[in-house]
Amino acid sequence: MNPNGCKYGQIKLDFASLHTPRLITNAGIFTNKYQEIDVFRTRTLGRKLFGPSFDYILFLRPRQWPILTFQLMVGILTAPSVVAAISQGSFESFSWNSLVMAWIAWVVCLNGGTLAFNSAYDRDENDIAYLVKPPPPPQHLATFSFILMTIGAVLALLVTPAFGLVTGGCVIMSILYSHNAFRWKSIPGGDLAINMIGYGGCTTLSGIMVGQVVLGAISVNPDQAGWLIIVGFGLLFGSFYPLTQIYQLDTDRKCGDLTLVAAIGTGKALTLAIVLGVAATIFLLGAAWLWNDAFRLLLPLLAALIIWIVMLVVWYRKSARMKVAAHENGMYIALTVWALIDLSVLISRYGSML
Repeated sequence: MNPNGCKYGQIKLDFASLHTPRLITNAGIFTNKYQEIDVFRTRTLGRKLFGPSFDYILFLRPRQWPILTFQLMVGILTAPSVVAAISQGSFESFSWNSLVMAWIAWVVCLNGGTLAFNSAYDRDENDIAYLVKPPPPPQHLATFSFILMTIGAVLALLVTPAFGLVTGGCVIMSILYSHNAFRWKSIPGGDLAINMIGYGGCTTLSGIMVGQVVLGAISVNPDQAGWLIIVGFGLLFGSFYPLTQIYQLDTDRKCGDLTLVAAIGTGKALTLAIVLGVAATIFLLGAAWLWNDAFRLLLPLLAALIIWIVMLVVWYRKSARMKVAAHENGMYIALTVWALIDLSVLISRYGSML
């Protein structure tokens, strides 16, 4: 039991069924035998290869890395120097070393470390984002993840000082969000603000800065459209963040974490998500408008953003009848729509070149 009184899940196998053994926890039952087999095969293999240290890797939540990598790439591919290089077909000054170092710093060290650092203090027993049925956190997970985030900040500093400052600022926000001495996660609105700034805004800002650096640009500052994209994705993550908390609502309340969703409830949280989604639409379309003279190139992005808003409205209307598993599945559906928005942003940026 953790200091907040949240017990770890009791895990056992139930062979009462003649057909398929079911994995039972005090969080529920795997109804999909393939999901059960996949989870435990992966963890069994990982522990055979790496021993108990595999759990440290597990809490870095590698399933999330492709998602953040894609968002970082959106920033990189919308950087003015990258756009110019692609339009001219000129990549003589391209630095693969800086690109790889930036990816390791942001996605693996900072992002993976942030998620692991949060798990070290949350000690969840139920599903968390990108990690089904988490095991008990390893003893030194907090120290390990803090060191990893610090390494990320140093690597980012080596890429360019501005990127290092942004990464260092996000390390501080990670500590403020999760550590028991601050626990901004339990301050309604504080949790939302940190995620909007860190995941939404700073990931895109970092991508733009890295894009400038890898092509040897003197300035890493975003242009006007770049700032609109940064704010737009910050708002879009604000629209997404409540979706990551709704299915964990009972757990957060049990553990005494007064997150924004726990404070205002599911209905109001989804209303806020819709409002922030509309605001994000305005900024993202504003950036696309600066990039294009033809309205038709804005249409894919407009359509993707409308899908996002409609998804949230439907979710709001059905939320009172939805079970926890449905809310969790909804979050992963939202990630798919987010990917569609990312792709549409790139279409609006490069559509005129096609």
